[in-house]
Amino acid sequence: MSTTAILETRSLAVEPGGETAVGIRVKNNGQVVDQFALQVLGDPAAWAVVDPPTLSLFPGTEGSATIRFRPPRDATVTAGERPFGVRVVSHEDPNGVAVEEGTVAVEPFHQTSAELVPRNSRGSRSATHELAIDNRGNVPAQVYVRGQDPDGALTFRFRPASLPVNAGRAGFVQVRVTARATFLSGPQRSHPFQLQVGSVDEPPIPIDGTMVQGPLVSRVVRNTAALAAVALVGALLLWFLALKPSVQSAAREAVATPLAQQSSAIAALQKQAAGGGQTPKPSGGTPTPAPTASLSGGGNTAGGQSFARRLDQSGGGRNQYKVPVGTTVSITDVVFQNPGGDHGTVQLQRDGTTLLVENLDNFRDLDYHFVSPITASGNQTIGMSVQCPNGCPSAGIYVNGTERPS
Repeated sequence: MSTTAILETRSLAVEPGGETAVGIRVKNNGQVVDQFALQVLGDPAAWAVVDPPTLSLFPGTEGSATIRFRPPRDATVTAGERPFGVRVVSHEDPNGVAVEEGTVAVEPFHQTSAELVPRNSRGSRSATHELAIDNRGNVPAQVYVRGQDPDGALTFRFRPASLPVNAGRAGFVQVRVTARATFLSGPQRSHPFQLQVGSVDEPPIPIDGTMVQGPLVSRVVRNTAALAAVALVGALLLWFLALKPSVQSAAREAVATPLAQQSSAIAALQKQAAGGGQTPKPSGGTPTPAPTASLSGGGNTAGGQSFARRLDQSGGGRNQYKVPVGTTVSITDVVFQNPGGDHGTVQLQRDGTTLLVENLDNFRDLDYHFVSPITASGNQTIGMSVQCPNGCPSAGIYVNGTERPS
């Protein structure tokens, strides 16, 4: 072999960001002057320097070079031993190659940083931050988080409270800050606090933050509520002082004439019923278009004497009329009345069967006139039934027609 190489030591240690060196001796065993190139092999080659990179030697002589290892201080070079080699190649004899091997131990270092996002938070009761933790060292770190505030006005919750972060990686912790006491209104209150981010291998890192606590009822809500209250009061005053009297006056004027007409018609019906003779049809209100079919199957209204009855809730059985035996009643006019403005329903029935039903909320008086009359024969009952909370004391039904022998 034309070349011989020997390392001064085969084991080295270096701190990231620092430097360590080892010498190597090279001997020319050939017969001619030769030049030898030195090259570092393995992972450490990325941060190794050979000084000088080549040696020119006479036959039988030796020369030396220095290998310097300078690993960067970052997470790309993790802690631990790294094997390396130094290859010596002869220029005159390319097959004459010598390789010396060794190891360099990269020592561990710790470098943790943290950032709180956002630095200032807002809330009436609690607020949430995110803590980003970066491990810039070359070994994993078990990181914990603690919190404190000088006034003791806050409580802290961390999720998680402790976490492992590998070299060159980042971890995230959710920080929830909660105020011990709340207030309904007033100016905002600032609560400064400090987080401690640490591990067993390095002192804790202080991170400052602030929670700005607002009232439970914000100024916008208070102003909106005040404006709504003012608008409501204004609407009520407008209704009671202007709109309601106008509506009541218009309503009284609208019903005055129909009620007067209906009262006259009712008086005429009562007089006719007491004295006999032809019964006039009630004319109060707007007549409902008369159906063309009989509700009872039809009947001849010609002949017989006039018939008129008022059915009401005044007691004494006045809410029904029983047709005498041997007699047939033909009803051609029905007047529903609700002068008291009761609420509910009223029904005209024959032997318990409903012939007409009306909602009391829809009228004060309501007329029906039939081309084909409603008939009831002997022993059948014409009655009124009501369903309303107060018994409908003012409700009534006038029935008018003829009564003749069967």
